[in-house]
Amino acid sequence: MEIEKTQDYIAVHGDFNVLSSAVYNGGFIRAKTILNVTVSKNFNGNAFETFDSIAEKRGLERDELVGLMTAVEMKNARIIEKEELTAIITAGIEKPPTQSSSTVNIILLIPKNLSQSAMANAIIVATEAKTAAFFDLDVRYQNGELFSGDATDSVVVACYGHETDREEPFAGRATELGRTIYEIVREGVKDALFYHNNKLSMDRPILTRLEERGIFVEDMVSTALELYVPVEGENEDRESLKARVEEAIRKECSDEKVALLLAAALHAEEEEIRTGRAGEAGEEDAACIVADELIGIDIAEYIGGKKALFNFIYYDMRKPGILGRLGVFMDDAIGGLIAGCMSKLLG
Repeated sequence: MEIEKTQDYIAVHGDFNVLSSAVYNGGFIRAKTILNVTVSKNFNGNAFETFDSIAEKRGLERDELVGLMTAVEMKNARIIEKEELTAIITAGIEKPPTQSSSTVNIILLIPKNLSQSAMANAIIVATEAKTAAFFDLDVRYQNGELFSGDATDSVVVACYGHETDREEPFAGRATELGRTIYEIVREGVKDALFYHNNKLSMDRPILTRLEERGIFVEDMVSTALELYVPVEGENEDRESLKARVEEAIRKECSDEKVALLLAAALHAEEEEIRTGRAGEAGEEDAACIVADELIGIDIAEYIGGKKALFNFIYYDMRKPGILGRLGVFMDDAIGGLIAGCMSKLLG
């Protein structure tokens, strides 16, 4: 088995039993080359014609070629080896992701004689691990739903070199091989995504995570000022005040305690309310659920003291601007952030 890497493609040469969801010659075949090719982000050509052309130019047999495509640059590909297993991973997503804005290609090279069902096990495990990596990174659609992959994602399981060995019937997570696949793919996908976009890190700021969900600082600022009434004699111009409010929001969100409270609200909204785990009361934002108000009050008072409590109620009752379109927990959490910052700024 030999791996060839260039700026345009990664090719794996050898003699393999392959089971895959690849765009070219997917399914179960005997292959001599596995090829992951970089194409333009806006590629709209015919994938089969593209690989037919590549096979002809490189002198490859079409029925012995497995082909994958990605818009990710090959310099960002990850090649990882662990316990004889080799994983080649390219991964890239748009922010926020859509069903056609990402591609994660996973090639697993396994020097074992796996049965076809075991190879199917390996594909399942790799897919589970990919989804777990997205969960670790908190990659979500703008509506908060967990992103689990794209229609163009591909997994290739290629076995080589041990055809005379006893056929192994299983490769699920209960097996040593399955556990290794899960671990290497979960970490490899996160690594590949970071190399593709170094802003997609595990510890990215809470404001970045809010922006990924369509909650922007400028919207918070305009919401804060929507109910602002200057006191007599106050002559600060509105643009100057906007800049101060934005600075305050950014500063307070850099506080880990505020960030964790906002993250708690996000989790409650996305993992409890929207999934229906809180029942009908959660869906209706029933009066019996007060945890959302408590988070908002905690954020407001932590930033602006007791005066911020009254400011929070003021914003919560009227729900100006962005607060009117946010969900059960996030309207209160963002309302608390705004109330606390306004109270701290203006007393």
